[in-house]
Amino acid sequence: MAEETKQDSLLKKGGKLGAIIGAVWIGLNIVLPLALLRIPAVQKSLVALEEKLPFDIPGIG
Repeated sequence: MAEETKQDSLLKKGGKLGAIIGAVWIGLNIVLPLALLRIPAVQKSLVALEEKLPFDIPGIG
């Protein structure tokens, strides 16, 4: 007789570690940059950087 192979779902394979990695990924790529943009020092440095660029970026300034 042929052996039956179990096919687990992706969530079961990843387990709790997969959910933790996913939450960290979202935090690093979405939440952290948005939080940094609310800091006045970061805003000032971005404006200063934009003024030094030799080309125009539409929608900024």
